[in-house]
Amino acid sequence: MKIIITIFLLASSIFASGINFEKSLAIAKEKALTQNKKIMIMYSTPTCPECNYMKKKVFKDKEIISYVNDNYISVVMDIKEDKDKLPFDFIGIPTFYFTDKNMNLLAKKIGGSRESEFLETIKSVK
Repeated sequence: MKIIITIFLLASSIFASGINFEKSLAIAKEKALTQNKKIMIMYSTPTCPECNYMKKKVFKDKEIISYVNDNYISVVMDIKEDKDKLPFDFIGIPTFYFTDKNMNLLAKKIGGSRESEFLETIKSVK
């Protein structure tokens, strides 16, 4: 019985997990350097419908979670709270910036998208 409960708890934690978003860009940069990963920065605000769609729907996709966590260090930056810390200019939200570990811009995506399109985007960044 203990084995079944343990398996259930492990499975629940795997499915409950999501993209590992860092608390700040400074932490994301540090981890990207030490782990030799790219950085994914999302510009957002709590009142942005497309941003919330991405967070509640697209970022719950298992394949996206796996790919992002394996290949990127991720951070969400609030365009109002973090406005003095934003590393790139923007014209709308959500905007996604993909950089190398040294913060050199590799790609940019403006706007929300469905899971398949976002997966294609994150896989195409070189």
